[in-house]
Amino acid sequence: MTFRLVPLLLATLLPGTSALAATSLAPSLAGQYAGGSGADALFVKIDDNWRGSTVLWDEATQTYGVGQAIGSFEWGTGVWGLADWNALIDAPAGQSPVLSAWSGIATTINYGNTLYNSLYSAQWGLTSAMPMPELQTNWLARFTGYIRITEADSYNFSVLYDDGFLFNLIGENSETLSIGQDGVNPRDRLGFADDILLDVGLYRFELAAYNRLEAGVADLRWTRGGGGWELVPADHLVTSPLPVPEPATWLMLAGGLGVLAAATRRRR
Repeated sequence: MTFRLVPLLLATLLPGTSALAATSLAPSLAGQYAGGSGADALFVKIDDNWRGSTVLWDEATQTYGVGQAIGSFEWGTGVWGLADWNALIDAPAGQSPVLSAWSGIATTINYGNTLYNSLYSAQWGLTSAMPMPELQTNWLARFTGYIRITEADSYNFSVLYDDGFLFNLIGENSETLSIGQDGVNPRDRLGFADDILLDVGLYRFELAAYNRLEAGVADLRWTRGGGGWELVPADHLVTSPLPVPEPATWLMLAGGLGVLAAATRRRR
């Protein structure tokens, strides 16, 4: 599965903003669904000496988004932003600049490298170790699936990041809410500016994250009804949607089985 880091309702992502002014979102798939076991995850290790970054940098103003491609500067090695994530996340592994890759199920989205856990876990929270030891610098990550909402309420989502990320929450008819930070940034947690009213069902999501050097972290949390941030539990992360039959359906099924059993007894 490939997704490009351009929010469906936003031509250019502005750091710290949501894609929509609305504070409600209908589910991608309405109704009750069985619990899951995590999200689909992909991690990619990029060559630390790669000089292909197309992220723009203005040396005079020290700002991203204008100027020259960072890869053209002598110091411009490695990953610098969402443009690099887009260019490399699905590139073939085993050859430069993509040295290796890992894919599997993330039971929770809560990963940090060794430096993050040794220096910053006391302040920001301990994370799971990276799934490959080489994922310490210049790595990319992608998490996809559905978030299962079992009770209608107001929710919010946040990402702890270092260096950057993009999170898309996708509802009915591909309506999308997005938050993100491009470029290389100090670690921080960013959530939606306003809580979002969500109904019972599944909401598709996409989370991209990357790190260049030093500490790196990607951690997705939610809050309900104004409470504190908590990791999204594994049973609320779904990769293969399985609807739960409505109670009336169960009663009809039970009644049908009862009739079948009675008929079987009569034949005996």
